[in-house]
Amino acid sequence: MKKTYIILALSFLALVSCKNKENQSSTAVETDQQADTTTTEVVQNEATTSDADTTVTDTSNVELLDKMKTSTKTVVNDPSKGKFALAETNWKLVELNGKAVTNTSTKEFFINLDSKSGKFNAFAGCNALRGSFVMKAATKLAFSKIISTKMACKDSKLEADFIKALEKVDNYMIEGKELHFHKAKGAALAKFEAVK
Repeated sequence: MKKTYIILALSFLALVSCKNKENQSSTAVETDQQADTTTTEVVQNEATTSDADTTVTDTSNVELLDKMKTSTKTVVNDPSKGKFALAETNWKLVELNGKAVTNTSTKEFFINLDSKSGKFNAFAGCNALRGSFVMKAATKLAFSKIISTKMACKDSKLEADFIKALEKVDNYMIEGKELHFHKAKGAALAKFEAVK
């Protein structure tokens, strides 16, 4: 009779142990499913926070499994703001159509944009250049109504190439103290260095 009780007690303990293991494994599966859902929500939140044209601040809250909350903040900087601004900076021409500019003149080759009037002044070897510019967005730029004085020059090829490059520009980028004019996503049409 004692042997029967001992066998029943051991069987009962084995059964309870198996039930506990089943409960633990089902809890682990639920936890994994919840983690997958949370990961998907975080990825979706990150995918919706990019905006390259203006300064944007986005705060998203994510609820973690252990009931803690975290907040992420994404800031996209406006490239027209910084140490050197596009307008009101004197920009020295250093490269045109991928080639370094050699200046044999006593006057620096430059471009200067005035944000108040929407006009620019430039010099690329012979004649004084001027015209209008417009910025449709933070990195978008276009030049128009480009005119020049009519001085007779020995070699005005660089100046003519500079004017053609300005007519093609549709965006710009400032990296440190360098200004790049581009057409679409192509190579830089012209590169300048800040001399402010």
